Amino acid sequence: MKKHAQPARNTRPTPDNRPAAARVHEPAGKTEKNGKLDERARRILEKLSRTELEQFVHYLSNPWRIIWANFLAGTSRGLGFLLGAAIVITILGFITTQILSQIPLVGDFFTAFNVWIQETIHQSQL
Repeated sequence: MKKHAQPARNTRPTPDNRPAAARVHEPAGKTEKNGKLDERARRILEKLSRTELEQFVHYLSNPWRIIWANFLAGTSRGLGFLLGAAIVITILGFITTQILSQIPLVGDFFTAFNVWIQETIHQSQL
């Protein structure tokens, strides 16, 4: 029984090791165009990375800008936490009042507590 040679695994075809049939239809000057595009892309990438570095250095050189950005970020997080907590506590209070008022022993306490809260709110609005 004849054993066939196994092709090497994890090899990518490159222009050098492609079969001759694949190389025949390659347009002339393709490698020159690729080289120009690669060089152009490399220059654009260098400019972008240099610009980002300059912006970062400019950001770090102004401490008041850093303080202001962190202040705004902290204020936003604090307000988000405050509003989220208020909504969650309100929903939990409503659900708790509706459910626990139906339980025989605890329901009387929560009903009285709810009446007391309503009276306090009404008195504070006067």
